[in-house]
Formats: sequence, structure tokens, C-alpha cells
Amino acid sequence: MPEEGVPYEDPAHLLSFDEIERIVRVLATAGLKKVRLTGGEPMVRKNVPELARHLNAIPGIREVTLTTNGILFAREAAALRAAGVSRVNISMDTLRRERFERIARRPEFERSWAGVEAALEHGFAPVKLNCVVMRGINDDEIIEFARLTLDRPISVRFLEYMPIGMVTPPEWRARYYSNEEVIATLRAAYPEMITLDDAPESTSRNFEIPGAMGTVGVINPISHRFCDGCNRLRLTADGKLVPCLSDNYEYDLRSPVRSGCSDDDILAHTRAALEHKPLQSDFEGRLSKGGSLRIMAQIGG
Repeated sequence: MPEEGVPYEDPAHLLSFDEIERIVRVLATAGLKKVRLTGGEPMVRKNVPELARHLNAIPGIREVTLTTNGILFAREAAALRAAGVSRVNISMDTLRRERFERIARRPEFERSWAGVEAALEHGFAPVKLNCVVMRGINDDEIIEFARLTLDRPISVRFLEYMPIGMVTPPEWRARYYSNEEVIATLRAAYPEMITLDDAPESTSRNFEIPGAMGTVGVINPISHRFCDGCNRLRLTADGKLVPCLSDNYEYDLRSPVRSGCSDDDILAHTRAALEHKPLQSDFEGRLSKGGSLRIMAQIGG
């Protein structure tokens, strides 16, 4: 997060809940089954449980999930669970208060961890913690994170640091910590760690420490690209379709929706956007071309 924060979007530019619901309803007729509410930070939007409830009621939608930094989650946890949100991912790059403030630029560790506790209390399953591993910043906490899975039904997932945002190539290369190094660290501490079978569309490789209540996993968009199984499409809060995070392509869906396009038109626009989904991601290539349209704090999980 930049020191100065990120600019707020004009509310008039944001899709209304009705517009989001309509787009999801149309895409569900073409096979959409899962919806994840993410951001930026989704909990800064008012009445997110209401949106989740409406999305859950759409025929064909089997699952609505949420990715959050946890800071505003605890107060809405019960309502989100009642609205049918089944799983939650909480971004947590460190377990140390002072380090959290340096990374997040906000003294909010206690509220973020309260979000984790609330997720466990209200029966979200699984509760996933997403930790972006950065060399020299938090790579000394890998085992500390893994221990959380021993006596809690938590899935800790270690993500590779991606060159998205204003980071320069030298800065990114200095911070990059591959998931193979993460796995080696875990196996050194837990040599009996079990490799789990993952679904073909899974973005993570998952493992279990014998006797643990939860799991550990790695998400490696740089070292082991999972493009072959990727079936994801992002709809931004301001109505852009983003087929892949590794390039700067965004397709404007808000304008045709607000101009009165038909449901068939929405499907046609979505197909046009998906034609730009690359066969292979290229995060480093995007970095070499001058960075990103949006920084990671604006993209979310």
C-alpha cells in the first residue's frame, strides 16, 4: 500500500449491486458457477452481505466466497455467513505487529487477526490465509505460519511475489522468493509432509503436515504458471473485464450495460474479452513494459 493510499473511485463509476447481479446472472447461463468477492478491499463497500445473498440466489451459482484483508471482516462475519458466503481468504503477510504496520502501512494487525478469529468462530470452511513471501521481509516466518495449521482448521497458502504495481525490476528480483524454496523450508521442518491431490483448476499445490487440522499450500504464478487450468475472469468494481492479471488489458463492460445492451450482448462482450486471455501469463514481460494499470492494492486477491 502506498504511503498516501490509493485514489478513491467516483461512486458514479462503480457498478451498482443491480448491475453486478445482472452480469453474474447472465454469465451463469453460460456456465459461471463460482463468484469471489474481492477488491481492492471488498469490505469497504456498504452492504456486502446483501450483495452476497443476491448472488447466492442466482440459479447456477454454487458458491460465493470472499477475499479480504480482515480489518473490517469481524463486524460482518455473521451476516456474510448467513448470506451464504461459504469460504473466506484473508490476506496476512506477517504475524508480527510491527512488521504488519511496515508492510500494510496501517497499524491494524489486531483487527486483521480478529477477522481470522471471527471466520473460525462463524464456521467458514476453509479459512485460508494468503501470505506473499518476500525475501528479506517475511521469509523467516514460513514455519511460524505453517504451525497455525497444526491446531486450527486453517489453510495457509504461500504466494510468490508478483511484479505488479510500481516495483522496479531490480526491486522485484531482490524480493522474489520462489515457492520451491518455500516447499524446501517446509520439508526440512516437516519431512513427512504429505502431498495432496488438487483439482485441475486449482491455482495452488497443497500439502498436509501429519496430524494437522489444516493444510499448507503454494501458489506460484511465476515459477510454475498455472495457465492451463485457469478458468478465471475478473470484473472490476468500475466495470472492466480483466481476463488475466499478467497483462494490462481491460475490457469496458460498464458502458454497454449502462447503454441498455441485451443479455446476449453481455455474453458477446464477455467472449470478446476472453479472446484476449493469453495462453501463457507474462508478469515479468509486463514489468519490462512499464508496470501496471493498477497496483496490487487496487487489484486485491
